[in-house]
Amino acid sequence: MDHSCCLAEVSSIKKGLSTAILHQQSSIDIIIFMVQLSFKAEDIKFAYLATIYSLGSPGNTQEEVSRIREIRDLLKNDINKATSTISFSNSEIIKLGAALNGVINELKQFAISNGRSMVPEFGNAVQVLFPETKLEPGIALDLIESPVKLKQQMSVTISEALQATESAQENIQKPKSTWKFWKKPST
Repeated sequence: MDHSCCLAEVSSIKKGLSTAILHQQSSIDIIIFMVQLSFKAEDIKFAYLATIYSLGSPGNTQEEVSRIREIRDLLKNDINKATSTISFSNSEIIKLGAALNGVINELKQFAISNGRSMVPEFGNAVQVLFPETKLEPGIALDLIESPVKLKQQMSVTISEALQATESAQENIQKPKSTWKFWKKPST
């Protein structure tokens, strides 16, 4: 069974923004750029598993959980389609990358522990998406190649998201220089 995966399209900040959302936070305007990611059919399943993994991981805020559920539902609706295009913020792209690492580890765990997973709903999701794993959980080891390829294909996008997030954090933390009207500007 060929589980090759391809990231069909990544519209990054350099290639054109799909959406920009303006948040007001304590008199600081924060612009969150949304990047559209398009997943091909086989990638949709692993992105969906990544949302299941992320929901089962501790440390998400209520807002993050809500957004992850929204993404999960969008992916679930598109599982049998040829592609799925979803807008992600930089922090969501970073979370997706981390969750794909978790999916890789959980697929190994699933195979080794005879179809069980420590992540809630992960084992059930694997068995629904890949019915052959119900009878033979060890087949999950054969699936690992696909999320690894997806993560590799997303590596540039994840790096750009990390850089943009770090840059935004630096800009927020820098104190604004105040203009001192009693001093002459240096020329």
